[in-house]
Amino acid sequence: MTAVSAADAAEPARVAASDLHLDRLRPANFTYLVYMHGAPDTGIKRTMLASTRVERERVDGTDAWVIEQDWEDETGQVHTARTVHAARDAAVLSQTSAWNRPTGRYSSTVAPAQGRGSIEGDLPDEARRNMQAGFAAMKDGWWLNWHSDLVLLPLLPYEKGGTLRIRLFDVGMDAPMDVDYTVVGERTLRGGDGTAYDCWLVETESGKPGHGNYQRFWIDKARRVVVKEEDVFNGSYRSKVLLSVPAVVEFPLAPSQQTGAPAGQ
Repeated sequence: MTAVSAADAAEPARVAASDLHLDRLRPANFTYLVYMHGAPDTGIKRTMLASTRVERERVDGTDAWVIEQDWEDETGQVHTARTVHAARDAAVLSQTSAWNRPTGRYSSTVAPAQGRGSIEGDLPDEARRNMQAGFAAMKDGWWLNWHSDLVLLPLLPYEKGGTLRIRLFDVGMDAPMDVDYTVVGERTLRGGDGTAYDCWLVETESGKPGHGNYQRFWIDKARRVVVKEEDVFNGSYRSKVLLSVPAVVEFPLAPSQQTGAPAGQ
């Protein structure tokens, strides 16, 4: 497949809050298998499970959608986040997140409407200052939270075709920025159980046109859900594949039963 850059597409159409299909947002619980890999046949470098729960709630008296994320790999919990979005326009009301990396653990809390936030944990002073630098810009108009992309991106009006321009922001950025998503075609994916997923194939240059980094999304038209994502950055690949059922332990072991790996391993 040949990459289609924003420069090759028609003039992007600006997406406003009123253009989003917020009526299609539903409470949900889903998991993606996330894995890093190189060229074909070079093996998988890292694998994680990324689980998300979406709920409609009243938060501090406001009608809201709450998106909770939990990422884990073989070492344990890697990342968690709780983002509160206003139900009327998906604006971010608050977010708390935490990362547990080999270099240390840190967490952030932001209140966009006040343009303020805090970062705690194991971060060099310069990295902390860089992350905090963008907090004041959170007050500058409406934007979508890039952190919630797997939930919110399917709500864009892809039925219009062409290139859609959306304003995005996430903790660590200097300010909200415009990112273009181009409908480059259609694909039908078929699951192992025979389920057909009639998808828009959507592509973006990850906010850095001309750097050769791409994200491609297979977005189911009927269900408004990302079925698959393939990212290319710095010569490596990252894939996300939606599992047919969420990877949630329904019958957790009692503490006395947690003895390690199953017999035979």
